[in-house]
Amino acid sequence: MEKMDKVVEKIGTGPCALCVTQNVLEEVETLLLNKGYTDAEIYATQLTGVDEQNDVSRALGICQKEGLRPENAAKIIKSLTAIRSGKW
Repeated sequence: MEKMDKVVEKIGTGPCALCVTQNVLEEVETLLLNKGYTDAEIYATQLTGVDEQNDVSRALGICQKEGLRPENAAKIIKSLTAIRSGKW
């Protein structure tokens, strides 16, 4: 849990949460759970809009750098809008 708290702190708050649609968050979460970081990152960089790509790719990078398992990273991604809005 400590690692997840650190990731949430690093992600921080900001207006970009409004740019990420729920469909994108769900797809990235599913890819993390079923195929891992690589496929989730490919989806984020190739199949999303620029604003979504920036926010999701940044969150994925932080999760991976902090050594979160894909299952925990999926929880972070699922809650990305709440995290970025400061309501985590």
